Amino acid sequence: MILDPPIADYVTALEPEPDALLAEMRARGDREGIPIVEAPTGGLLEVLAACTGALRAVEVGTAIGVSTLHLARGGAHVTSFEVDPERHAAAGDYLARAGLADRVDLRLQDAAEGRAELEAGGYDLGFIDGPKAGYGGYLEQVVDLLRPGGLLLVDNVLLSGAAATREPTGNWSGEHIRGMREFNERLKTRDDLRATFATVGDGVALAVRQ
Repeated sequence: MILDPPIADYVTALEPEPDALLAEMRARGDREGIPIVEAPTGGLLEVLAACTGALRAVEVGTAIGVSTLHLARGGAHVTSFEVDPERHAAAGDYLARAGLADRVDLRLQDAAEGRAELEAGGYDLGFIDGPKAGYGGYLEQVVDLLRPGGLLLVDNVLLSGAAATREPTGNWSGEHIRGMREFNERLKTRDDLRATFATVGDGVALAVRQ
């Protein structure tokens, strides 16, 4: 989290206690170093999917399915892309155990390839949380899939604060920082998006397609 530890701990404590399955998924992510959304970010995804009435969502970066689960629990049918076979298989198992197999379409495929198979303008919500080097390309692909008024969400846009301080830290190198700052500027200045940035989790960008 980018908040000071006492504040971050307090915000996390305000989230509902995860059920046994979600707790298992989070424990695996922590144990194996798998990048999954933080609890407040997952809560945000679920609430936004629910309050916008999103019926169809597209996700770049399934990992083991934590964010996918939150979006599906928010009421959306989620088409999600993942390139790691082991994580893709784990996500399928977890989401089946959650009773959500009929609410997800998990694809072992790069979003750049799979995008052509999806309906342009046919999605209510898009979530980007794939490899950071690909964010620029994913932005173009996901925005094209959103209907006017559709909601775009992008995780990790503050890189643990490094995007603001420009100081490499943890997993974020100087190249990551430069790339994310360029991405954020690009997102902010697009004429077809109305964007804002929230200090939730590791930083979440929210944008509405005009």
